[in-house]
Amino acid sequence: MILPLGVQLADAQTVLVQTSKATYHYGDYLSVTISVSKTSGNNAIMHIIDSEGIKSSAIPVQIKNANTTITTPVPFNVELFREGKYQIQVEYDGVKSSAPFQLVDAGNIVMPFGSNVIMPQWLDGAVSDHMFFKFLVEKNAIKLPEGSKLGEKIEIPYWYKTNGKWWTEQKITDSEFVKGLQYLVNQKIIF
Repeated sequence: MILPLGVQLADAQTVLVQTSKATYHYGDYLSVTISVSKTSGNNAIMHIIDSEGIKSSAIPVQIKNANTTITTPVPFNVELFREGKYQIQVEYDGVKSSAPFQLVDAGNIVMPFGSNVIMPQWLDGAVSDHMFFKFLVEKNAIKLPEGSKLGEKIEIPYWYKTNGKWWTEQKITDSEFVKGLQYLVNQKIIF
């Protein structure tokens, strides 16, 4: 059966992909909505493609409803993503759809890659204040006072762990967490 251009069979699958923003910055979480005309119980397969056409590994997305929104567990980080234009490509039941977005460095303070792993360990006491602080200094998130070197006896006030907990719950931003810790350094409370 030949259909006129732009006409689909009533039972044909349609897939629409949308990002929550057209432009993201370092520190933002990517949010993608996949809309399908009918659910089949299959997973959608999503890829992030950079401006050079380099495709991420396949990311399976469980589709249970007509609209499925997923948000990345970690924000955009300069260690993993270059500035530029990207595409989200989704395939579901043999139908492909894509959506563009752009990543721009707006100078935001961003927690280093791996913070989502080390922060909970620090909060639980599995990582010492010294090791946590050293991680942040080595990744240039925290600046030491001029002419200072990182000593072995770093103690972060216990109450500051509340900020760490809020950060893991996304109740405060990377900037708020880092600026608070940097303030403690600048006031010689930590260093």
